[in-house]
Amino acid sequence: MKKLFRLLSLCALFVLALTVLPACGEDDDNDGQPDEQNVPDNTVPDDVVVDDVVVDELVVDETVDVDNAEPLPEYPEVTPTSNKVDDIANNLVFYDHDDVMWSLGHLYKKKKLIWLIFSAYDCPACNTEKPSLPELYKPEYVEDGFEIIWIENGLLSGPQPSKEPTKIHSLRTSMLDEYGDAADFMYGYLKEQTIFNKFINQGYPVNVLINGKTMQIVYHQEGWDPEGVNSMDMTIQYWLGEI
Repeated sequence: MKKLFRLLSLCALFVLALTVLPACGEDDDNDGQPDEQNVPDNTVPDDVVVDDVVVDELVVDETVDVDNAEPLPEYPEVTPTSNKVDDIANNLVFYDHDDVMWSLGHLYKKKKLIWLIFSAYDCPACNTEKPSLPELYKPEYVEDGFEIIWIENGLLSGPQPSKEPTKIHSLRTSMLDEYGDAADFMYGYLKEQTIFNKFINQGYPVNVLINGKTMQIVYHQEGWDPEGVNSMDMTIQYWLGEI
């Protein structure tokens, strides 16, 4: 009898063990499947770049927010033309070697004297003037508020706006390679010819000196004489002293 009792007890313990063991390491709510919390999540969020700069909010946008930029001073009332001494220079809009839009208004009250030049690639007199500019863009003049804006207005046969950003960039690079900082002035081209027509009487090159404090034209000349570099130098010195 005792042996039978012991045998029944052992059987009961064995059945109990079979009931408990399958539950170890499993979740009853998952129908025998592994617990999802223990499975590593290898998906990458859309705003994270693997092996690169990390998260969207950590990327710094270095572009200028024009809407929040300091407003430009109100430009003076312009005259009908910009081709005579004492005229107010029309607020010309141009685009630089990086195809960024500028206007004369960006230099108003920030520069003392502005030398605005309109040139053409195939103009012989313009190409004669080109090497003279680094001679006149002297560090002491720049420090005193002098700036050159050299506008290449395409060809004598007409502008080619779609080609100008690349051409202006190449031109500026070649000038800097040849003359260094002495050629580090502003380079630009036009997309709109209307205001340019107010600056010209007969032909290229057009040279205009502008009082940066009033935007009044103090000197206007069409054509270029290489022998006139010293005269232009004295004119720049004079107006830097007067303004």
